[in-house]
Amino acid sequence: MSLITKNILFMLGMTAFLVIAGCATTSTTTTPTKPTPTGPQTDCPADLKMAPQAPHINCSVADPKLYGYYNGPCQNGKAQGQGKAIGKAVYQGHFVNGLPHGQGVYMWGDGKCFTGQFKQGVPQIPHVGCEVADPRLRGTYSGECRGGKANSRGKTVGIDTYQGEFLDGVLNGQGTYVWPNGDRYIGQFKRGEANGRGVMRYADGVEETGLWQNGELVK
Repeated sequence: MSLITKNILFMLGMTAFLVIAGCATTSTTTTPTKPTPTGPQTDCPADLKMAPQAPHINCSVADPKLYGYYNGPCQNGKAQGQGKAIGKAVYQGHFVNGLPHGQGVYMWGDGKCFTGQFKQGVPQIPHVGCEVADPRLRGTYSGECRGGKANSRGKTVGIDTYQGEFLDGVLNGQGTYVWPNGDRYIGQFKRGEANGRGVMRYADGVEETGLWQNGELVK
């Protein structure tokens, strides 16, 4: 093999090596894709969470979870028309006789929201199956019915989930209630609230066991 031929082969080999090395370098310096944010998402308007500057208590708001602050028109001492009420929960929208009625948005204490129509204080959340009274449990019900209402044993899945006993669409008897964050109560219910012996198991591993009354641990 001549010297010229050897030089040509050497140059071709070096060129191929540099091309491969360049490709490898390019592939390792690609800008990484940012991870998609995770966690619960809500459709709550940003201004819904803004704290009031001063309390307005001249008008009555019938929902006890909304008692504390009201700003809007009044009629006969009751919230009437377009207004905003803030208590343990928040509602912004139309009122009639002190109750959410018409178009509005309701935010529960844990930040979950419903935007849509309200009728005499009750959010008209779409529901499939027999009627369930608790709006946070409206979604899909499967189980026993009586008179078009959840009765005896069944399961309902909405914002929250409940599986257990019902009476005329209301939680009543033994059951398990699960919140979106993983907290769960297992025990007795009466008139839609934790009443009787039960255990609250929080998502962080903490447990509270004892006697419950109207949703609160008493001893």
